[in-house]
This record gives sequence, structure tokens and C-alpha cells, in this order.
Amino acid sequence: MRNTIRVLIVLAAIMTAMSLSACHKQNEYGINNYTIVCSDNGVVEYQNYGAGTTGQTVYELGSNGKTVAAYVALRMVDDGILTLDEKVYPYLDESLRSDDPRLQEITLKELLCHTAGFSPSYELGIDKKIYSDPGTEFRYSGVGYIYLQNVIENAGAMTMDQAAAKYVFEPMGMKNSTFESAKTIIPYMNLNNAILYSMLIFLASFILLLVIVSIIGKVTKHKLYSFKTGFAGSYVAAGIINAVFLLFFFVSKVFILFLIVFAFAGMILILTHKNKKLFYITEPVILMLTLILGFTLPVSVPVTNDLIAKEANCAYSFKSTPEDMALFCNGLMESYNKPDDICRMMFEPAVVIDEKNMWGLGIAIESDGEGKTTYWHSGINPGFQSLYVLYPKENKYIVVLTNSDNGLNFATETARTFLGFEGQWQIKR
Repeated sequence: MRNTIRVLIVLAAIMTAMSLSACHKQNEYGINNYTIVCSDNGVVEYQNYGAGTTGQTVYELGSNGKTVAAYVALRMVDDGILTLDEKVYPYLDESLRSDDPRLQEITLKELLCHTAGFSPSYELGIDKKIYSDPGTEFRYSGVGYIYLQNVIENAGAMTMDQAAAKYVFEPMGMKNSTFESAKTIIPYMNLNNAILYSMLIFLASFILLLVIVSIIGKVTKHKLYSFKTGFAGSYVAAGIINAVFLLFFFVSKVFILFLIVFAFAGMILILTHKNKKLFYITEPVILMLTLILGFTLPVSVPVTNDLIAKEANCAYSFKSTPEDMALFCNGLMESYNKPDDICRMMFEPAVVIDEKNMWGLGIAIESDGEGKTTYWHSGINPGFQSLYVLYPKENKYIVVLTNSDNGLNFATETARTFLGFEGQWQIKR
């Protein structure tokens, strides 16, 4: 028993040391790598932080891809393929349709400015429920942009990436941007987020399976059943369920982290199988300590890129580089300064959120109430956060890309300093 306890202490110490070692080379915000793109009156400068970070480094930009999709949709309007006030229902795949008659009333414009009434959630399947009457209320929605992508693809007979290439990437010279799978810089997640993502389904499955097998065992009184075998079997089965969810439905970035914790806890089961008390006590204790460790140590840990390629999704799968984002922002600034450009409509308020915030056709708008206005969008994916802000009145813009769960706070402070605008650049999601 003493030897077993010693092994547990050593293994726990190793896990703690590995977590703490991930703190190296971070700035004061806990960010390992970032790139800042600053444009002042047409002069563009890059600030790179972290080993190997350059203007060609590929980041995940998450929701910033919504602006690209909106730009594509407006160019398709300009080409006569779509119109802003037409109903989108005829373009939708059967899988996105529902029995709600309000779905047939949603327009392209309402999808673009988040007033279609959809939920923001899409992680474990698309929520097709409409939560508010179309056109009546701002409701930031990743689901709405999944519907927008379906409209773009079916109306244009192209994939999302092909449409983006035709209307954005190629005209603007963006050679390293995509909505499809691409290798990015290593993402860093806060330990609490990484542990939560990697263990949530496992813990829920383990508890549920243990309850089920216990009930079945007591009811059937099968001679091969024992709580010990049920405990071990539930542990293995929950691990398999969690692995499938992480790889195909959830966040495969933390799959390796899960394997480490799962193998560690599994080793404990093997080491303690001859001691009944330790067998039942140490497993919950180890899992609880893992959660406590995750939520108390203020560190970031490197995780992997998605191990299973996800389908292109304009709501969150956009990937790009600092240089490409500079080209995209230049393109947006050009559209802003051309009153006859269809994409100038992106900057015109389509819905009022509050006294300072509005939303255009694909881009957020923030005013200070004194005639100063900025246009922005942010992106949040596990291990990546980013922000771009355009300030046309001063002929400036800034892009901040990070491989961190702490990136938005850093990006906001950096943008305020460069633009001289005390913006918040966030809305309720």
C-alpha cells in the first residue's frame, strides 16, 4: 500500500510540473504568441511575439469568418445572384428546414445582421429553433451564419471556400486563408478550459453508466456481475464515449490531454485493484484533484490542432495569417470609402443594440456618442482569440491575433492604445 501511495504522489507531482512548465515565454496576459497588425494612413506595421511567429503564421480566427461570409453574400447580391430582402427558405437544405412557419419569412439581410432569431449555439448540433420573430430583435447567432453559408453554397453552386476564394481571397490577394482544414500555430488553452473540455463528457458518461450497471446488476443478480467489474467497465466505456465526442463532435484539440489523464487514472485502477478501499477511493480522488488542479493553477497549456478535419463553417472555422488579414482590412476600408460599393452597406447600421452598439450587414459598430465610430469583429475558438477594429475617420485599423484563451483582453487594451479610442468591442453573445 505504501508503494502504491508513493507512486501516486510521484505521478501527481509529474502532472503538476508539466502544467507549471507551460507558463514559460508568456507575456503579462499569459499569451505565448501573438501578432499585431497596425495600419496608420496606409502604412502597415507588424509586431510579432513568440518564437517563430511571423506575418505568415496561420491562426484560427473563429467568428471573424462571419465578416468574410457577409462580404461574399453582398458580392453575390451585386452579381444579381441574391437580393437582400428575398426569403432564404428556397435555398435551404432539407436538413436545415423546420416546421416553424417563421423560417419561411427570414431574409438574407436578417441573417447578415443577426436578427433572424436563431440561437448562438452550434457546438453539438444545429439548434433550428427560432427564439424571436425574424426582424424584431438582435440575437448574435452562429447558427444564423450556418444558414447563411447554406444559402451562399446553394445559390452560387459553390462550396463556402470556393465562394470565399472567388469573391475575397483571390481579388484581395489572400493566399493563406481558408475555411477548411489547415495547420495553425500551436494553440494554448487555459488549464481550466482544457480540463473542462477534455473531461466533461467522460465524467457525465462515467457516472451515468455506473448508475445503470449498478441497477442492472442488482435487479438481475447476474453471477458475473460485481460492483468492481461494473466500476472498471464503466470507466473504460466512458473513456471510449469521451474519445469519440472529442474527435468527432467536440474539441479534438484536447484529445491528447484527455488520453494523459485517462491513462493516469487507469494506471491507478490497475495499481489498486487488490486493495478494495484504495480501488474505490483513489479514482474519484484523482479525478477530483485533476479538476481542482485545472481550476486553481493559472497557467496555459499547449494543445493540438484539430485531429479530425472539420467541414468548412463560416461561423467558426476561418483560418488566416496577419498579412492576409491586413489585405482583408484594406479591402474593407476601400469599400467603406466608396459610397457606390455594395459592401459599403456593411458599415451602415441595420439594427440598434444599445446606445453605443449597432450591427451592420456583417460587422459590429461602436460609437462613443461624439461622432467617433469604429467597426469591428472578434473571434473566439478554444486556444485562439482575435480582434480587428477599423477606425475610418482616422484612417487606421488594427488586427490582433493570439493563440490564447486570454487574447481578447490583450487585444482590447492594445487596440485602445493604438487607436486612441476607448472602445469595448464586445457584445452579449
